[in-house]
Amino acid sequence: MNQNPYGICTHNPESECKDCINNNKLHCRHDAKRQTNALIIVFSALIITSGGTILTGLFTSIWWMTLTYLAFLVFFFLIIEPRFTCSHCPYYAEKTKILNCTANIISPKLWKYHPEPMNVYEKIGSTSGFVFFAFFPLATELYGILFLMTNPASTTILSLLTLCIISIASLGSIILFFITFLVYYCPYCINFSCPFNKAPKNLVDEYIEKNPIIKKALNRTENQKP
Repeated sequence: MNQNPYGICTHNPESECKDCINNNKLHCRHDAKRQTNALIIVFSALIITSGGTILTGLFTSIWWMTLTYLAFLVFFFLIIEPRFTCSHCPYYAEKTKILNCTANIISPKLWKYHPEPMNVYEKIGSTSGFVFFAFFPLATELYGILFLMTNPASTTILSLLTLCIISIASLGSIILFFITFLVYYCPYCINFSCPFNKAPKNLVDEYIEKNPIIKKALNRTENQKP
């Protein structure tokens, strides 16, 4: 079975990369250590923020915010974000059932590969999702703290202290999540049309030249602009 039906150089034998100017300058090859580090950061943020919203529900008996956030995590990270962003990435072109990129091995590949750049609506949707991911759990936990402070009859020192600690942990995990990706991943990522991508233009141009299907899709998109 051809694991590289689109002819993307990322999925060619590694021996073909040794003379490429992008070698070790872009994350265009799978790296198990880099992937593991990313997953630790991602799952830490997901677990801590989810735990904070769940504790808020337990302490306040108000569950709609908790359920909203948990539903968002499932639909955004497993369905929406893979379509809006990941399906445009060269890693998505590999013929596998699970995405196996430099920072993600948890998304099922429900969509076809889109070599064309992300459009403006996909960029807005993706960015909005990450904004929601950053602020909604913190807002939920802050609401829980205010609720406990204004309802002393149903509050214990332990519950208030626990929610304050998990809120601080959530803030720290979210900050670490964005710093890690914006500093150590986004400047080297090969999903060039992602709104967070900061790869140098000369390296981007070189990668596109090596992959005709991406260049053709990019030119077609440029020609369709008014």
